[in-house]
Amino acid sequence: MLWHILKIYATAQIYTSIIAAGYRMKQIGSAFADSDNVRVVDTGVRANTAGRLLRLAEVLPDTFCLTYADGLSDVLIEEVISLHLRTRPTVTLTAVHPPSRFGELALSGDVVTAFEEKSVLRSAWINGGFMVVDRNILDWIPTENTSLEEDVLPRLAAAGQLMAYRHEGFWHCMDTLSDVKYLNRLWHEGKAPWHMWRGDSSPLL
Repeated sequence: MLWHILKIYATAQIYTSIIAAGYRMKQIGSAFADSDNVRVVDTGVRANTAGRLLRLAEVLPDTFCLTYADGLSDVLIEEVISLHLRTRPTVTLTAVHPPSRFGELALSGDVVTAFEEKSVLRSAWINGGFMVVDRNILDWIPTENTSLEEDVLPRLAAAGQLMAYRHEGFWHCMDTLSDVKYLNRLWHEGKAPWHMWRGDSSPLL
């Protein structure tokens, strides 16, 4: 997942990344040990999602990209950055349509005519995790136990400091074994929508 996400950012000419590691820090650090572009920082296993930013305070630039690293998308990162720079909120997130957890039945009266693949819930929007953030977000994080999604983002929304880039394209999380199988199948069949390097062959490792 980390490799795929870093390649998504590379399409926007973003080659330098910091991984706020905790769980499996040793394995992640080893995987990127020879990289000149990826720095792995141990932010502890107990720090919450916003709290990890506090632990990175000394190395965060004025504006940076941020992701949870649990989803893949064909979103154009440069467009999210452009919206953020035009509007200058504290955070600009990528709003996406969540995939349905269930397949849909096609019915004709009481007759089932087809069983369709899981669809996308077009009426709903969620945070797809690809965000652009200004450093002043640190002022909104009181402790290392603070949650980004449950505390900071709702308070930013209430203060008018949260913008959304609406992405109508592909997005899928990797939360369950079913998600793992689905994303792996797309990748191995050569049908991965996020595989959009656009000729960019810059090495990450």
